[in-house]
Amino acid sequence: MHRGNARGPTAEQVMVERRRRLWPTFLLTAALSTIPQLVAIATPATPAAKPIDPASIYVLAVGSCPPWRPKIRVCRHDVVQFAEAARDLIGVPANQITTLIDEEAMATAVRSAFANLQGSMPPGSTIVVYYVGHGMLLPKRGGAEGGTEETFLLWSASFPFAALYAAQAGIWTDAELGGLIDALPAESALVVLDTCDASGADGAVLSRPSRSPQIALMASSRAHEIAFADLTSATFTRNLVEAMRTRVPTLREAFLLAQKETVAEAAMRCEGAVASGSAGEECTPQEPELVDPSGLAKRIRLNSK
Repeated sequence: MHRGNARGPTAEQVMVERRRRLWPTFLLTAALSTIPQLVAIATPATPAAKPIDPASIYVLAVGSCPPWRPKIRVCRHDVVQFAEAARDLIGVPANQITTLIDEEAMATAVRSAFANLQGSMPPGSTIVVYYVGHGMLLPKRGGAEGGTEETFLLWSASFPFAALYAAQAGIWTDAELGGLIDALPAESALVVLDTCDASGADGAVLSRPSRSPQIALMASSRAHEIAFADLTSATFTRNLVEAMRTRVPTLREAFLLAQKETVAEAAMRCEGAVASGSAGEECTPQEPELVDPSGLAKRIRLNSK
């Protein structure tokens, strides 16, 4: 190696060496400076949905069982059970709960109840509409090809008025139910249907104009499914009320428990019906559904007292 006449580094060499030494520090500093931003992106702070004040909730519970089968007490029993659960477990004031049972649940009375709510509910309220009774999917009126609508059978004085008139004239359909809710000064609405083909109402009930309240549908059965019941209670309503009485924090968790129990119970009933031959070769299962785009059921708290 030649050692003679050594000279100091040039200015350019000094700058290169300085950059070489500083570059790792720059990279580390830059990396550290981005960590908070990366963490914030990965785990954004999402505020919990604000619970709905029970004092702002109004309930309309309707039950209509056919008068020509007087031994069946499902509608009276279940409306009372649901109304009491809303009062005792959600905290809805008793004077904000309206029930229409059997002979009270005629079409004119249902529409009158909605009219009364329209005049008494303050803006920003929440409406819970509960219906238990017969329901069926029928072709839409007006000749709409391929379309169906869920028709709810309300009370009539004698057979066969309820089934035939409701089926032919649409005494109370999912579209009318959606329109009645639209007319209320409510900010949000939960519709609970314990009837056959219940989730068949989702299109007309949920697909509302933009000015409409946020709507959720809690259905006891899917379209083209039956909803099981015994002589005293409908399977889904019984399971939902029982779930509400547990220590689950919200109505959504109560629904999930009721859904699980209803599916299991319906499967056992189907298995027995097929074995006995009463259901033919197959039995349609029952699977409750919750369609809740805005998370309304999470905001209805239970057992908060």
